[in-house]
Formats: sequence, C-alpha cells, structure tokens
Amino acid sequence: MNALTFHDVTRTLGGRRVLDGASGAAEQGKVIGLLGRNGEGKTTLFKVLLDLLAADSGEVEVLGLRPDGSGRIRQTTGYIPERPSFHSFMSVAEVLALRASLFHKWDASRASALCARLGLDPATRLEGASKGTLGKLAWVCAAAHDPALYLLDEPTSGLDALVREEVLSGLVNELGEAGKTVLVTSHRMDELAGLLDEVWVMAGGRIVAAYALDALRADACVVGGRLRSADAPPAVPGAIPLGGEGLVRSWAVLDRAARERLLGCGALESPSVEPLPLDRAFSHLLSLKGGELR
Repeated sequence: MNALTFHDVTRTLGGRRVLDGASGAAEQGKVIGLLGRNGEGKTTLFKVLLDLLAADSGEVEVLGLRPDGSGRIRQTTGYIPERPSFHSFMSVAEVLALRASLFHKWDASRASALCARLGLDPATRLEGASKGTLGKLAWVCAAAHDPALYLLDEPTSGLDALVREEVLSGLVNELGEAGKTVLVTSHRMDELAGLLDEVWVMAGGRIVAAYALDALRADACVVGGRLRSADAPPAVPGAIPLGGEGLVRSWAVLDRAARERLLGCGALESPSVEPLPLDRAFSHLLSLKGGELR
C-alpha cells in the first residue's frame, strides 16, 4: 500500500519548468532519501505533495487524499521546510499554541516532550533566534500531531552536532520503527544511510532513478581495467565513467545489472571490481541525469 503516489507531475515557476513529468510512489512505512542537486525540483515537489502549490498537470495522491486546497493533506503530514520561519514577535510557546489551534490531532504533551528532548525552551522569543532554534521548533511543529507521513527538507540544517545526532539516530529512526512514511532530503545523506530503505535521485524535475539501500550497499562498486583497443570506451547504462590514463579506465557502477553489462561487454582485459562506499555512491548518484527506476 502506497502512502503517496505522483504521476507525470509538472509545475512551472518564473517561466521555468521546475517539475517536468515527475513520477514516483512511496510504500507505506518506508524511509526514503530524495537526492538531488540544488534547483532540481525537490522543494517544489514537496510543496505540490503538501497541496501548498498546485501542479500544472499530473496526478497526486497523499494518504488517500488528492490535493484540493482544503488543507486536509497537511493535517496528516509533518513538514519541515528547508528554511523554517515563524512570526518573530512570538515565543516558542505562542507558536505551539497557534499550531494547536490549527491541527485537529495536536498533542500538547507530545510537543512538550519534544521540546525537552531537543533542548528547546518554550519561553524563547523568536526575534533574532538562531537557525538551530528555528530548526528545533520546526521539528516540534512537524511531529506534535503524530502524522502518518513526514516530508523533511534538510531537517538537520542549522542543528549542532549533538542535536543532529539525536535527530538522526533518535527521531528519524523512531519514525521508521513506528511505521511512519518519511521522504527526506539532505546534503548529508551518508549520515542517514543506516536509516533509509530507498534512495531516489531527482534531476531535471524528474525522479530519474530509485535504488533499494540494501541493494545499493551490496552492489555499488568500482570496475576498472585496461581497454582492449583505443576505440571509444563502452557506454553502459548505470556505469559512470571515472576517467583514467591511456587505456586504463574505471567506472562507478551502482547496480548488479550494470556491473554484469560492463564486465560482459568484452571491452576490458582482466577487469577488477572493488566495493564502493555508500558516501561515494551517493556522490555518484548525483551524476545521473536520466534512466529508469530500478
């Protein structure tokens, strides 16, 4: 059963096609990392899924609901924006009281417990508050109504190392164990590797590839060898050229099928295969510009 699906979604902003036929489906209870460079459409996709922006075309369904401008999707979704902002004239307690009036399932005791856990003083005034304070408050606002789905856009941005560790190893892990569905973007995706079930790659306003983390961890490797001739090296889908010197070349390979195609093409003499650490695999995933879901 899918917690969210979107198909062929487009959205133009400022004359630019930010989403260009984005499609994907997140199974209920999965923790999914959304990986992509700045400007590829991740934040816009989140806003369309939240019904904060209307898609120009395409289909969206979130927790059985279709966007209609009513705010129903927000009631069952926890959202942390990339740059949290709140009314600067308020205190943390006043922001939480306002949120309590807006969310039907708001749990004040849960909000208080999260504040204590994150070291967030409800009496803190938000005028001049640090990025870390705003980030902690965003977490409380996202989780106090115990939503079934979390859309987290750089959720550890601005947090100090200790709090970031608490968020990553504590909160996100607990969400996954509780059967919540999580879609998260992060420039520190390697820190989330132990928590993710899948990673999606976004480029050019589309989801261009999706990998199960267990498979990526097992199959990602570097294939190297000497070309049998000076002809152009083989172009194998899923194998990313890393360069080389003369006839000696290497590729980052992200799945078993691509590895077998590269090894089986006959272009390499005595090829070698070495494991590729996940942090480097994530870096190479950003090089993908097209392809099919895996």
